[in-house]
Amino acid sequence: MGILREKKPRITPRPDLFDRVMGWKWRLKNYFVAGHVSDGAPVMVGGCPRSGTTLMRTILDTHPNICCGPESSLMRLGALSSGKLAVRFDFPRDYVRTMARESHSQAEFIDRFFLEYRSRFGKPRWAEKSPRNVLRLPYIRKHFPKSRFIHMIRDGRDVVCSLRTHPRFRVINGEFVDANTWNPIKPCIRRWVHCVETGLAHRGEPWYTEVRYEDLINDSEGTLRRLFEFLEEDWDPAVLDFHRVKSESRDVVKFPQNPEVKRPMYTSAMGRWRRDLTIDEQGLFKAMASDLLVKVGYEKDDQWEVGPAVDCESDSDSDRHT
Repeated sequence: MGILREKKPRITPRPDLFDRVMGWKWRLKNYFVAGHVSDGAPVMVGGCPRSGTTLMRTILDTHPNICCGPESSLMRLGALSSGKLAVRFDFPRDYVRTMARESHSQAEFIDRFFLEYRSRFGKPRWAEKSPRNVLRLPYIRKHFPKSRFIHMIRDGRDVVCSLRTHPRFRVINGEFVDANTWNPIKPCIRRWVHCVETGLAHRGEPWYTEVRYEDLINDSEGTLRRLFEFLEEDWDPAVLDFHRVKSESRDVVKFPQNPEVKRPMYTSAMGRWRRDLTIDEQGLFKAMASDLLVKVGYEKDDQWEVGPAVDCESDSDSDRHT
């Protein structure tokens, strides 16, 4: 007999017939029509999941000139979930649908949607964070040619530890409940390799930059000063206090997978692989991804040592901000 589990309430509705029909129309138009080209200069954030993209989102959103709301996944071709967007961004669902119906393409809808969202907060620039953006750069560059892209990179061994246990929480009756997730490790390694290599293909482009999660933690001000210079935005020290800002887009019940955005940065999530990966798992990562680990600067060569798990600084929320 199967184990009876308490059904998780669905916070955001699934795409319905309207969403699917609009998605297919947008896909067809993408192949046969040149489509919308934005005049704006938005900021796009992407990278392998669990690499600090949510931390970056909250930092950008704290800047007085940038509005970066919750993850939308709108850069995925044909992606539309009007109910999800309505709940996450606090728009009436009918309003989102009207905007979609009146847009001639997906790119036009994206532009209109985020212009409307940032105008609510009186900010001149919008940003969009979805990890999969790193896989959608040709589309982004085609339709948002003045955009800047931030590729978040993190030690792949730590990313794998985090991917393996994601999602960590469910919310039932307003309470956080451990999801007891345990994903196979090989797909987690492959995912890190695929996402990072896809982003690295654009190294050297003037619109592309990389931010290492570890640099953001260890040298927050220096790293962010360089980042905002790249974005051509003035430095504002308020971004260092991102965790003090209260807003609907940072509601930990509404967005339960990253409750730590309301807490300051710290180092306990770095190097967790030494504690969490067995010798065999470390060896597997080395065989599958050591060259890339060296390429992005986490090891000098592929002779780095594997070893038994060691006690590291730990925390019950050891993978915060990602």
